[in-house]
Amino acid sequence: AAGALALAACDTGTAEPSGESGCGTLRLDIATVTAVDAQTRATVELPADVIPNGNHFSLRITGSYTDDLGATQIYDREWPQFGDYDSPLMPQGNYTATANYGDMEQEGEKAAAFGGTTDFRIMARRTITASVATPLRNSALKVAFGEWFTTYYANPVITIRTESNHTFSFTPAASHLIFVKPGTRLYLSGRAEKAQTGTEVEFAETEIGTTAPCTLHTVTLTASEAGSGRPVIRFDETFTETEEKIIELNPEVYTPTPLNIRHHLPL
Repeated sequence: AAGALALAACDTGTAEPSGESGCGTLRLDIATVTAVDAQTRATVELPADVIPNGNHFSLRITGSYTDDLGATQIYDREWPQFGDYDSPLMPQGNYTATANYGDMEQEGEKAAAFGGTTDFRIMARRTITASVATPLRNSALKVAFGEWFTTYYANPVITIRTESNHTFSFTPAASHLIFVKPGTRLYLSGRAEKAQTGTEVEFAETEIGTTAPCTLHTVTLTASEAGSGRPVIRFDETFTETEEKIIELNPEVYTPTPLNIRHHLPL
């Protein structure tokens, strides 16, 4: 009778009690990885204000175990928030814990998505420990305005568009971190004024590169050389050319100037 009570107390991830000969427990924690790849150095740390609390991750545990009749049974249970995980008794068997935070389909300042998995084995009448490492799953992006660029251009507004047609604007006074889908192509366009003449110019939309997961990409706007004022846009470590167009009431006075864009995904 005592054995039957023990079996009934063993969580199977379903409404049915376990027929397993023994159960154990899992002491689990979530370790959010704050470092990401970057083109300027091996890794950089994400700002503290984008790192989620571990209790806010969702948790799913899946696996299998063998019942007393020798049949393989499937275990599948979810907790909407890790803070609700209560280390239930589980049948002896092999499992995978998956923790996720955020929505990979979203893009924007508050769209950081983290997640990871870990495998473990439950042993009868034992408590085991495991940790789920949860790195950034999508891609981070920021825009930097170099000294030479701001010397030659006043009031610049740079727009980044993703393949999902989400657009984000950046200025020297408001250059924020955004999160976008990994593997998405990025397109850059913008407007500014020539600092010396006040002439308004625009930068035609141009593809600048493709994002990578768990990576911070930096788009840097600068000038190619002192005295020229020729704009250079760098996305990681590769250049791409586009044109600067002077906006005039009389279109006949417009002469396009080559604009270099550099982009490269870190190894």
